[in-house]
Amino acid sequence: MSIETILSNSVIILNKPPKIINHEITTWVKKLSGSNRAGHAGTLDPDVSGVVPVALGRATKLLQHIAKKDKTYVGIIKFRNIQGEADVKKLFEKFTGEITQTPPKISAVKKVKRKRTIYYLKFLEQSKENPRLVLFETKVDAGTYIRTLCEDIGKQCGGARMEELRRIAVGTITEDQAVTIHDFIDALWLYKEKNDDSLIKKMLHTPEEFIDYPKLIVRESAVKSLLTGAQLMAVGIEKFPETKKGDYVSLFTKSGMFIGIGIVQLNFEDLTKDKGVAVKIDRIHIQRIPLVCD
Repeated sequence: MSIETILSNSVIILNKPPKIINHEITTWVKKLSGSNRAGHAGTLDPDVSGVVPVALGRATKLLQHIAKKDKTYVGIIKFRNIQGEADVKKLFEKFTGEITQTPPKISAVKKVKRKRTIYYLKFLEQSKENPRLVLFETKVDAGTYIRTLCEDIGKQCGGARMEELRRIAVGTITEDQAVTIHDFIDALWLYKEKNDDSLIKKMLHTPEEFIDYPKLIVRESAVKSLLTGAQLMAVGIEKFPETKKGDYVSLFTKSGMFIGIGIVQLNFEDLTKDKGVAVKIDRIHIQRIPLVCD
């Protein structure tokens, strides 16, 4: 498969530097790659660095399924008043689990309270030079505002704010997989000028690598009908994962070809009893076959 073909349906994991907005770095990747479209999963504040998945070409249509994942950050919170290590840990415990947040004024979303889960909020280190600074690590639901989290913690102890922040993971995507924009430029130059694709191939991923829904195997005989716009019936399923109604699944052929994303319409135990639609198609990713009318 040519690099141009891969670029038309791929995801690159970028290490975003601070002082640059996501839109800028996504535009750079689009122009450099020559792709007709590009998009990113999970917006970061301009001052925040770290992991940003950028999709190219057809892969942009699947970004919402990558962006839904939990996020992991390392940051520095600055307290107005010096807190002891034990006090900080107690504060962090109060904000672990399900919390309620209101998005900040600068965000583009509606300013209504929403439930978010803080999976963990760990104390890492307290600065000896400036004890008001505490290094922390946290894993949170997608859509959680860490700046707001720090400010809410501050309301319990006389004030605090987020001083620095870096995103180190999006779901199972980690910073070890991320490359800089300069790395990407160098890899493209090596390919275009030296016909060496060894570096660029390592940076480009298929979108399904980062979609971790349960895998459903579609019978080969049912694939053609899916490509013409049909829904997936129970009879067209080769292997059905243990899911419940409303769950997302990744659709694959028995040979391992990724078809797209679907939403389960039947509970697992009802699959063999029902002859109706088993999976509603959310996104067909491989090329559709147009209907031909007489």
